[in-house]
Formats: sequence, C-alpha cells, structure tokens
Amino acid sequence: MEQKSHTVVRYTTLDDLDKVLSIYDYARHRMKESGNPNQWIDGYPSKEIVTEDINRRSSLVIEINGEIAGVFTFFIGEDPTYNKIYGEWLNNKPYGTIHRIASAPEAKGVADICLDYCTASGYEIRIDTHEDNAPMLGWIRSRGFQYCGIIHCANGTPRLAFQLQNNNIHPKL
Repeated sequence: MEQKSHTVVRYTTLDDLDKVLSIYDYARHRMKESGNPNQWIDGYPSKEIVTEDINRRSSLVIEINGEIAGVFTFFIGEDPTYNKIYGEWLNNKPYGTIHRIASAPEAKGVADICLDYCTASGYEIRIDTHEDNAPMLGWIRSRGFQYCGIIHCANGTPRLAFQLQNNNIHPKL
C-alpha cells in the first residue's frame, strides 16, 4: 500500500533560516550544473534578503511529511522591477509575484505546489527568470505562462518576464 504524503505551505520562520539557506545553496549549485551560472551569483539570495522576506511574510516553505522540501517568495502588489518592461504585460490587473523558488535535493513537485498556492490567491501571477535557466523556462511555459518581455532586476541584469492569467475572480489571501 502506497503511503500518501502530507503537504503544507506555510510562512517561513526565522527557525527555518538555516534549512532555507541550504536549499538556496543547493539551487545555486544546480543552476551552475545546468548551464546557468549567472542567475544567482555572489550568494544571492543572501541571509539578509531571506530574513527580510520572512519579516515581510512573503517567504513561504513547502513541507512534505514534516520536512521542508522547498521555499519561494510570493507577494501581492506592485513589484518595482516590473514597472518597466520591454514588451507588454497581458493586463494591468492586480497581481502576485513569485520569486526565489527552490527545492531541496530529493524534493519533487515543489514548483507545482507553489503555483497551486499562488493561483489560489485569485490574483494574476507574474514570474521572471534568467534566459539561461532552461529548467525553469520549461516549467514556466508548460504551466501556461505567457511571455511578456524583458525586465531588469535591481542590479540591472535582464530577465525574461511571464504572466499567467488567473481565472479565479475573488482573491482568497
């Protein structure tokens, strides 16, 4: 008999910080291995950034059977890096942004769990990634996101930007 897993998405706490930082370390390693050495450089996301995300209640962890399997940032509202796009957003509806998604080494399905959580908010969903991040680009495209153009991060580096129109009319978060 197959045992069913128990999945919880919850806000990250400061007690989770070491585990979350180790997941981000692993993600940087995997990015380099997959031909994407330039996206998360110089220790990004740093302990300070993750702590700020935790304090703003925009960092979430995915627990599977009581173990942290993944982490992501999701916040609703205007993302300053998305104000200027070389291209065009699908619409100007209120949106939530997914950033800094990463999974633990043995974890499976973290990105889909994240997306299910975020779409349940009822808001449009925006996301961006580096042009060399082939695994993430494949996932983004396979989940119905539409390419909208190029945005620039705070440090000036370009990212491919996407939007998912959300048919949930009433925001739930």
